[in-house]
Amino acid sequence: MSNNTLKLILEKEKKRQKLILELLEPQKMIRGSFCKIRVKCGKKNCHCQHGEGHLHQRMSLHKSGKAFQRAVPKEDHFWAEEMTNNYRDFRDKRKEIASLEKEVKELLDTYEELVTNESKKGKPYLEV
Repeated sequence: MSNNTLKLILEKEKKRQKLILELLEPQKMIRGSFCKIRVKCGKKNCHCQHGEGHLHQRMSLHKSGKAFQRAVPKEDHFWAEEMTNNYRDFRDKRKEIASLEKEVKELLDTYEELVTNESKKGKPYLEV
């Protein structure tokens, strides 16, 4: 049982190290999200009053605990989407690392229990 636990620990640690190396690769990212919204302009005779509205592409950002949005120029749509996707991927990998670390901790607890129990065998004065 302890060999199986040890293998699991080593596999998870290897995966964690791979994720950390991926996070440390040079990349560009923007903290926020890129979204498409439809807005009605308010002009009485505009087609948007009877339809979906005008398409706007914006970035939602946070700074100092406050949320705000910014219009993204057409020439930067691809860039903004790529930068925010890079950030989302970065955060997802961080969550995965945290989950792996929790699993490794639990496996180490199990391994510790197995090893200490095995070490006590044949020593009746250590039994509680």
